[in-house]
Amino acid sequence: MINPVASEVGSAVDAAIKTAGRTKVSVSDESGIPYPTLNRKVAGKSEFSFTELLLIAECLEVSPATFVPSAFLPLAVAS
Repeated sequence: MINPVASEVGSAVDAAIKTAGRTKVSVSDESGIPYPTLNRKVAGKSEFSFTELLLIAECLEVSPATFVPSAFLPLAVAS
């Protein structure tokens, strides 16, 4: 069973890689995260560590907050 939070984060990482015009192989090489590990985590089969997300964000020149799952975002304040 795939964890929905891991799946959401993996999808966000995958989208950021594609938006940056990069490949998982290039991100793996630059970040030092082994390709099989990166591929498994992007697929949502296991969770990224905070350190891994920071390394990926640095490679892609995006904020690590890009990968925060929706369950962790603040609720909108009613006016």
